[in-house]
Amino acid sequence: MKRRYSLIKRSLIAVGLLLLVFVLLAGPLLAAEFVTGEVIVIDEDVDDDLYVAGSTITVNATIHGDLIAAGGEITINGTVEGDFMAVGGRLHINGTVSDDVRFAGADLRVGSDGQVGDDLFAAGFGFAAESGSSVGGDLVAVGYQAQLGGDITGDVQAALAGLEISGHIMGDVTAEVAEADPEFEQWSTFVPMLGPYMPAMIAPGLRIAEGAQIDGELTYTSPVEVEIPREVVGGVIVYQTPVPEEVEGITVEVPPPPEVPAGMITAGVILRWFLRAVRTFVTLLIIGVLVLWLAGKWLKEVVQHWKEKPLHSLGWGVAALVAFLIVVPLLFIVMIILDIVVGLVTLGGLIGPITGIIMVVEGALVVGFSIISVYITKVAFSYLIGWLILKPTAPAWIEKAMGLIPLLIGLAIFVVVRSIPILGGLFSFLVTLFGLGAIWLLAWVRIRRPKEEAPA
Repeated sequence: MKRRYSLIKRSLIAVGLLLLVFVLLAGPLLAAEFVTGEVIVIDEDVDDDLYVAGSTITVNATIHGDLIAAGGEITINGTVEGDFMAVGGRLHINGTVSDDVRFAGADLRVGSDGQVGDDLFAAGFGFAAESGSSVGGDLVAVGYQAQLGGDITGDVQAALAGLEISGHIMGDVTAEVAEADPEFEQWSTFVPMLGPYMPAMIAPGLRIAEGAQIDGELTYTSPVEVEIPREVVGGVIVYQTPVPEEVEGITVEVPPPPEVPAGMITAGVILRWFLRAVRTFVTLLIIGVLVLWLAGKWLKEVVQHWKEKPLHSLGWGVAALVAFLIVVPLLFIVMIILDIVVGLVTLGGLIGPITGIIMVVEGALVVGFSIISVYITKVAFSYLIGWLILKPTAPAWIEKAMGLIPLLIGLAIFVVVRSIPILGGLFSFLVTLFGLGAIWLLAWVRIRRPKEEAPA
């Protein structure tokens, strides 16, 4: 065991020294600048491209090149003369970006004094272009919501739940939105619990203010038709319902549904709900049986940490989720930086291996995290619930059949609660956070145990 850990340490030191040599050799040749830290403030002009990673990033100066950033909160008060590409929690542009903007995060915003010279792509929970802002090219927004209150020179394409337009769009608008939800006020109060960067939430559906102006055509897809002031749209208004799904490249023609009694509709809804619940139950049961068979002791240790330290589990679960959302794009940025470095120091033959290794690592990280967060956390929760029910009533049944009985009881309860609209989704998300934290606590104990058991 000690020999294996020694080998790992030596390997990490060797890799670190190799990367340090690459950076030192490439320093005089590399055009871009790299800045990392907890709190980063750029107050002096940068004559090259700038790569930044940190918790809080503020740019008050001029970047004479591209800006690529990753962090919790990123604010542009100065000028970026090239492209701005970023991923993070809260990304605000209060200054000027002369070229394209591509960013992803929870709260994406172009402030009232913000200017984007060309196209803008926003992917995340919410995007807002405040009144007074300007986008010189096309705008593409995907996620939950967007509020367009500034001037947009090009076309707008959006796939969102909620879209509000109160500014001036000089091109066409193509939007796909959701139907207004009368229960929005009830479930929207839970959204701020999802993180500190969540913006104020707007209701689903399409809304266009009377003072808005769309010079081109408006084409929107929605389950229901929306009342739109005709004078605000210069071109034609095209309303579309969601298109039928395509199966293997063949469009399925769906004829108008025949009128059926209300009781049959209710029975159909109940049947679809039941089939979804059964599918979820069977999927989690199969995975749970495999976990009990291959790693039963590990699963019970996770449940023990969950039961004994619930608040610790929740805190570490949130930290694990945030870390995953930061590490995945950061790995991609590191890959690009390393490829540039080895290329400039005439070691281009290493670009392929470096790219391949990092892509494999990133792929394994995404797949592993997805399996753990989507399935394993639910299995652990179900086993915990079944254990808590059987412990005071029938403790002899806990260990029978590899622990399958508490798993079955817990899965039945989880699937029923998960099927509740809105609240079921929030419940499942909380289970994921608690489960991630409990798994992290177990991993931390396992990592520290060899050190504590090692002789002094």
